[in-house]
Amino acid sequence: MTAPPPHKKRRHDDYASTQDESFGVQSLPVAVLPDDFSGDPLDGEQYLAVVRREAAAAPGVFFAAHNPYAQSTLEASNLAPPPDAPTSITAIPSNDEDDRLIMPSTEWRTTFTRQFKNAREALSNPPLEPVKLTRDDLPKITNTNAWYAWIHGRPPPPTSAEEAEKHSAKKYEWRIREPSASLLLRLSTEQMLALLEAFPYWIAHRVTIPDSQTKASERSGGEVLQPLHARWLFALLLRLDGRLVSEEISTLRTLARACVAAITLSRIRRKAFRSRVRQQGGEGGAKAGDDNKNAVGIDGKEEEESKMRRDEAGAWMMIAIVAGVWGQSDLWEDARGDMRRIA
Repeated sequence: MTAPPPHKKRRHDDYASTQDESFGVQSLPVAVLPDDFSGDPLDGEQYLAVVRREAAAAPGVFFAAHNPYAQSTLEASNLAPPPDAPTSITAIPSNDEDDRLIMPSTEWRTTFTRQFKNAREALSNPPLEPVKLTRDDLPKITNTNAWYAWIHGRPPPPTSAEEAEKHSAKKYEWRIREPSASLLLRLSTEQMLALLEAFPYWIAHRVTIPDSQTKASERSGGEVLQPLHARWLFALLLRLDGRLVSEEISTLRTLARACVAAITLSRIRRKAFRSRVRQQGGEGGAKAGDDNKNAVGIDGKEEEESKMRRDEAGAWMMIAIVAGVWGQSDLWEDARGDMRRIA
């Protein structure tokens, strides 16, 4: 067996004595200048030789002049905003304001968004076994009423007196369809967006939906999002493609704003209810002791705040998902402004 021709090695040996390896591979001829050469180069070969000699004589490291106004690297890193910080020029509110407005804290939003992203990544892997498809046809993308019936097993709530009369005559029953992995794998991105586009209307036109996942005694009845809707929204956003165009992002922003509006309306109703209770209490029993009244008032306020946080949890989760996963952090400032107006 003959060895390959050693032409590469010979070429390296030929250039080793005349070529400086620090300049890389030579592709143009370079003149050899005498040590006392100080004139102008006469041709390209001498010009390259002069450039090489000046480069070799120059120091290898350059230091800039001291800048007394420059910040150290550590200080700059401490002052740098976090990756999920809002990009607006407005001041970043503190957790004290969020707590006063009864909004999710920054720590909760960061932790929840990180865990949700991890869940999305885990579910992005293809299934290990083939998905079994059922024979029922999915509704057309633009048929909102059909999508409602597909999830709830009955037509959407009536919006007119005529529709209400028809509903009362037929007495529709709820046949709830819960979100599952097999169902979500059947839905395309367009179908999921169609469902997400319909939910703001369903949230605004609230009808109490029976929930098989929660005992009747455990339901408060004041949930901002129906438990079934919250589970469907969570599941859809868990599977939705993270790479969306502006029009599709607009659908998610509309959904998040619908959740903010639902929270706002719920708080306005609570505020009106408290006002009526105080008026009735003032008319009926104004002679109660001040100490007992204050103690009951403090305990009642804490209990009411705790209940309100539970009822609003599903809606805040949807806002956090849209803001954190799809980079719409300005939604938090919009929500904060609405909460300030009704505080």
